[in-house]
Amino acid sequence: MESTQKKNFLFMMIVFVMATLVIMYIFSLRSQLNEVRTNQGNYEEQIQSLSSIQNTDALKVNRQFLESFFSYQTTAERYKKVEPFMTDQGFKATHPSGTELPDSNESVQSAMIGLKPFEYQLSKTEAEFFNEFKLTTEFNNVAATETVIVKTSLIFVKDQGWKVDDVEFIGQLTGGK
Repeated sequence: MESTQKKNFLFMMIVFVMATLVIMYIFSLRSQLNEVRTNQGNYEEQIQSLSSIQNTDALKVNRQFLESFFSYQTTAERYKKVEPFMTDQGFKATHPSGTELPDSNESVQSAMIGLKPFEYQLSKTEAEFFNEFKLTTEFNNVAATETVIVKTSLIFVKDQGWKVDDVEFIGQLTGGK
């Protein structure tokens, strides 16, 4: 009977050691799972933070471009001011009918007020804006004010940030003050 007792004791010891190992393994997995959940929460916060920074940067460049493009003293000044905000393709899109840049120093003044940008982000590196604002243009001392809608397409260029890649005049409502 002693050999049966020794076998039972040995069997119980093996079961006890195995149960202890299983319990330790389960606690180890739980600890790892909690760590993963904590990291996931941190990563989600960082991603959200980066997304909002990029959105804010795109909106800022959109605003700076529009203010530079629609608030000017001469057409030559206008194009010098907007070039830093644009890709080559976007810059060409601003030329009248794709022709050469106007090099006129005539007295044409323009001012933009009340910008309302509406953003649609296509991806992390592409954003489009529908921009509504009041534009006052003065030519030969005659001023006209209209509500203008312009679509701008921005892309994120590595090492340069957000750039305007396309500009499209959507329409205007005349007579607005």
